[in-house]
Amino acid sequence: MSAESHDVPTTEVVEPDTWPAPSDMRHSRTVVPSRLGALEPLTCVAVAVHGLGVLVTASTTFALEIVSSASILVALGALGMLGWRAPWAVATRASAVLVLGFVLMALRQEGSGYFLLWYFVIVSVYPLVLPRRVGRLTAVVVPAAYLLLLPLDAADGPGPVALVRAIALGLIAMFVHAAAEAYRAAVAEKDHALALLDTYADATPVGLGFWDMGLRYRRVNAALAELTGLTPAQHLGRPVLDVSATTPALALNLHRVLETGQPVQDVELTSGDRVWTSSYFPVRIGSTIVGIGGVVVDVTEQRHAAQALALSATHDSLTGLPNRVLLGDRLDVALGHAARTAGGGGTTVAVLFCDLDRFKLINDSLGHTAGDEILRETARRLSALVAAGDTVARFGGDEFAVMCTHVADTAEATAVAERACAVMREPMSVAGRTVISTMSVGVTVGRPGDRDVAGVLRDADLAMYRAKDAGRDRVAVFDARLRAGADHRLEFHNALRHAVESGDIRVAYQPVLALDASGRGDVPGPESVVGVEALARWHWSEHGDVPPAAFIPIAEELGLIDSLGDQVLREACITVRRWRETTGRPLTVAVNLSARQLLEAGYGEAVAATLSDVRLPADALQLEITESVLMADVEHSLRQLAGLRALGVRVAIDDFGTGYSSLAYLRDLPVDVLKIDQSFTRRLPGDEAMVAFVVELARAIGATTVVEGVETRAQLEAVTRLGCDQAQGFYLSRPLTGAAASRYLQRAEVRSRR
Repeated sequence: MSAESHDVPTTEVVEPDTWPAPSDMRHSRTVVPSRLGALEPLTCVAVAVHGLGVLVTASTTFALEIVSSASILVALGALGMLGWRAPWAVATRASAVLVLGFVLMALRQEGSGYFLLWYFVIVSVYPLVLPRRVGRLTAVVVPAAYLLLLPLDAADGPGPVALVRAIALGLIAMFVHAAAEAYRAAVAEKDHALALLDTYADATPVGLGFWDMGLRYRRVNAALAELTGLTPAQHLGRPVLDVSATTPALALNLHRVLETGQPVQDVELTSGDRVWTSSYFPVRIGSTIVGIGGVVVDVTEQRHAAQALALSATHDSLTGLPNRVLLGDRLDVALGHAARTAGGGGTTVAVLFCDLDRFKLINDSLGHTAGDEILRETARRLSALVAAGDTVARFGGDEFAVMCTHVADTAEATAVAERACAVMREPMSVAGRTVISTMSVGVTVGRPGDRDVAGVLRDADLAMYRAKDAGRDRVAVFDARLRAGADHRLEFHNALRHAVESGDIRVAYQPVLALDASGRGDVPGPESVVGVEALARWHWSEHGDVPPAAFIPIAEELGLIDSLGDQVLREACITVRRWRETTGRPLTVAVNLSARQLLEAGYGEAVAATLSDVRLPADALQLEITESVLMADVEHSLRQLAGLRALGVRVAIDDFGTGYSSLAYLRDLPVDVLKIDQSFTRRLPGDEAMVAFVVELARAIGATTVVEGVETRAQLEAVTRLGCDQAQGFYLSRPLTGAAASRYLQRAEVRSRR
């Protein structure tokens, strides 16, 4: 490819109709054949030699003039051969021949007529090598100069003969000029075609090259030049080995084609971080090979895409961890190795199936971007936890798996799982918030000779669900009985979904009684009731009553908790409003608030709408939230609880003392009630220090204390003596149906009338 074609800017878009035509190109440049340009100075030398020949054969009366003219022409020819070949230099030599010939003929010496040959040389040669317009003038100037000799009687013949000679000179000049024009047009058309071909070759993203039989670059476009980093012009004429040292495969395959005459396909070339595929073929004219052609295609992006696709088939795109497929392959290999080395001190393979607790709630509340960051942080924490050679994988969603091949037994695998739960309890900063995302982990250890990959993963999954059912944020180890429970779990899920959708969840009410601070020791009765706690109850027709601790977590997992919570809230508010009207007492109702409900941005508006619909005062409603749910996203919890209190709703922290509350946060929380967990009540009256501490803490922040789980007279007396404000528990009253609770309240009315 010519250097000239690369010096032309290529950024301008030229329509086909505006491409330069050959006729336009003829006017834009002078095409002088290189060989004629090189031989033209010899014309001066040749006519000089002719003059010296005339000197030898003719009269020597004007020898000085001939020698002088020959010397001038030889000097001009020598300068031309030394490089003085510009158009004006050529015109100078032509003019010198014309003038000197005229002078020598005008002397009218013997032999002067021989110099007419010089004019025929001019019209035969110089229209080819002079610039186009000047060359055209030779058909006029040379005959005219010759005719000027007629008045001097130096035309070497009568007038008619001289006229014929002048006409001949003009015709020869016109013929040579026409031939020169035809040649120039052909060259222009060729250059136009080559320029168009070069433009096309440079525009194509495919590398194109042509090498001669000496394997020298003769044609190369910009795409192929990228292989070496040189410009296309820097390749031309150079041997392939001289240019392609960085791509030896290119030279090797060009030699193969040259030696065998057969094409070579799909050869990979690399240069830096780029990858090409190339093919080479012989170029023939007829049956003769005249060179080697090559086509090179940059496949770097395709290779990267293929690598990314291959990676995506075995790795998770979000965390970069292995996915289920790759973990399955590695687990199969590990189980096979364990089976071969069984009994000889071989390795034990354990699988930990990990699932983030309430991740969907966090994801829905904080957004998918924050959810993705939690998943990435989980991946980092788990990867930092395991030993080298173990595998941490993401199965999708919020599910992770860990394959451990360096554990001795189930106890050691369980210890790894416990550490995983512990690291996940550490707060993480997500989207400018402090979030705690706990994890439930199921553990299974491959049995000797076990090669069932799917079975091992299924067992770990079942163990994980056992951890979920037990309350989350814990570890459960697989045992064979869990397999039988898998079908029961599916049946349980379907039945619970049907119960929520059909409104079969009922509400029980456990009275909350004010404690007598007088110290008389009387057991409070119905007349001391200040409110009730609404508790969801589900009677599964085929299996009887299901404890809330069993179905509430599953309802959250299945996304049913919103509907269930709305049903309980509405029914409890309607019932308490009716009791307030019939008894005339300012009873309150406490309703548990789930993690999902707390995270919903519009929950406060939903509560306000429910209170408005059932016509219950906002201060009659108390919403209870556990410590663990509260601390999952403290900033968001603060905003939500503040919004609820702004409605007039009372806020209680349920099961206080069992979570991870920070006293610094507790000071700022919009809390009205602290409910002391029954785990502290069970220790009474022996261990009173913790209950006393909570009572003092509640007084410090201006909150009411409610003791849960009062089941004995001694416990009641202890919490009364410690200054607790209210209590609930089986000793005072079990949870009652709506009808039973109505009768319980009516007993208070009967006592008051007595």
